[in-house]
Amino acid sequence: MSANLLTQISSNINTALILHRELADCFWFVYLPGYAMFQEYQYIAESIEQRKLKRYIGSTYGIYIPDTLSDSAEIANHLIGNKNRNQLSSEETQDIIKKCFAAHRDWETNSIQKYQKISLQLFDSVDISSFNFISSLIDDVKKELTFVTDKIIELNCIKFDMPQIVSEQDIWVERYEYLIKDILGKSEKYHHYNSNVDPDSRTTIFNKASN
Repeated sequence: MSANLLTQISSNINTALILHRELADCFWFVYLPGYAMFQEYQYIAESIEQRKLKRYIGSTYGIYIPDTLSDSAEIANHLIGNKNRNQLSSEETQDIIKKCFAAHRDWETNSIQKYQKISLQLFDSVDISSFNFISSLIDDVKKELTFVTDKIIELNCIKFDMPQIVSEQDIWVERYEYLIKDILGKSEKYHHYNSNVDPDSRTTIFNKASN
């Protein structure tokens, strides 16, 4: 039962990867590189989280359960599929930004609700190890949801003013370029034959950087 519950989360993360990929496509399309890099970072970080979860399922329960994979998040094609980026008006760009951030917020809201229900089922079944594993993931989703929600509030306060939005892109590029490099560049020296350190602790590249 627990393995099936965790596989539901793994499949949800796989769909989240498609979401972040399509949101990145949208922001690159309207050339807001900072917001695009934020989505690229989420894609990479959550890919690592999904792989950690799959390893956990296999090592804990000794079985393999395939994920359910989606083809599309139904965002990019809807927002930019029939547009020419060279002919976008400021109003059209604003609309794309609003809908992208709203889609991100709604996804994280739904995800945390799913994960909390699954976490409760794990706790009720006295699978405390998996409960603790998912609790950490819930904390990450909550931080991401708070960050995106606060950003939407900020954008609403400035009425999605394009000059202000464009002016902050360099800061976002610098931040998320650093965080992406931080994830992909992590490595630590360790003794290969130190049996007291498990492989996950030694493969530090799989440690997710915080937002």
